[in-house]
Amino acid sequence: MVHLSEEEQRQRIIALVWKITGVHCPTLEVEDIENALGSVKLFYWCRQEDVGEREHLKHLNLTDEEAESISINRTRTPRGRPETGGPGRGG
Repeated sequence: MVHLSEEEQRQRIIALVWKITGVHCPTLEVEDIENALGSVKLFYWCRQEDVGEREHLKHLNLTDEEAESISINRTRTPRGRPETGGPGRGG
């Protein structure tokens, strides 16, 4: 598996979210990547101007292939995993 820089991984995640959901979100922010045995969950934010609705935390369950495409190995915790509980998002 190829190691990606944080920005390369973010760009691949943006492309993956667009492919899966049909929503293009160039301002996407990764909140967390949960990597439990057998499943990977990607939690992310998109700004209102990208999605046309109130900003809220979203998540996707990734297949093995999708996880590998963003350089996540499903059998172990990813390096540089973002911390949970970031700044509050009200409003």
